[in-house]
Amino acid sequence: MREKIKKISKYTMNILAMINALIIGLSPIWNWHLDKITDTIAVLIGVIGLYLVGGKIFEIGIEEQTTFNTDELTGDEEDEI
Repeated sequence: MREKIKKISKYTMNILAMINALIIGLSPIWNWHLDKITDTIAVLIGVIGLYLVGGKIFEIGIEEQTTFNTDELTGDEEDEI
C-alpha cells in the first residue's frame, strides 16, 4: 500500500510540474494573471516532495537504529593495531 502511495505521489508531482510549466509559459502569451495558482502548485509540489523525502529519511533512520553497535557507546570494543 505504501509503495502505491509513493508511486501515485511521484506521478502527481510530475503532472503538477508540467501543468505549472504550461501555465507559466502561456501566461504572458494569453495575458493571464495566474501568479497565485502557480504559487499554490509550487507549494503542493514541495509538500509532496517533502513527504517522499521524509519517508526515505525515516526509513534510513530505522535501518540505522537496527544496525546500531552498542560497543561504540560503551567503549568495550577492542582496539585493533
